[in-house]
Amino acid sequence: MRSPLRLSTIASLAVLVAGFAALAIYCVAEAAGSGLSLVDAYWRGRLPWMGIIEAMVVGGATATIVTGALTTLVLGGWWRRAALVPPVLVAALWWVAATLAVGVNYAPCFDCPAPPWDPWAYAYSVPETALVFLVIPALASAALAYISPSKGSWGMRSERSLR
Repeated sequence: MRSPLRLSTIASLAVLVAGFAALAIYCVAEAAGSGLSLVDAYWRGRLPWMGIIEAMVVGGATATIVTGALTTLVLGGWWRRAALVPPVLVAALWWVAATLAVGVNYAPCFDCPAPPWDPWAYAYSVPETALVFLVIPALASAALAYISPSKGSWGMRSERSLR
């Protein structure tokens, strides 16, 4: 049980890192081709590439929080479980804000269909909140999943256990 849980945390963290790598490559390529700054290249946000990158970052961060939390709940001690509460609550707050942001950005229209639920557009529109309220808690959740007091500080075997 220990290995699949930790492997799922690594896999979801890899998706998050790959999303940031793709974002960096996209912004550099967009800036180099048009002479824009990296920030302007980000805000150009051409589809489908930016949509794929958004899905990788938001999905990877959310999956890292969930798998890291499951790993910590199953394998962690009481202090790791207690330390897990703030990152999970902060990420849940981001998801609530992303859900509520759909109705805030549109004026009421009686003949219009309801706006679609799109947390990826919220992450693109306000990237600072996605970084602070989703990505950083995901990294904290992954770190808590790998701290192992029985095997040293980061899941490594201590010298005593190797003898």
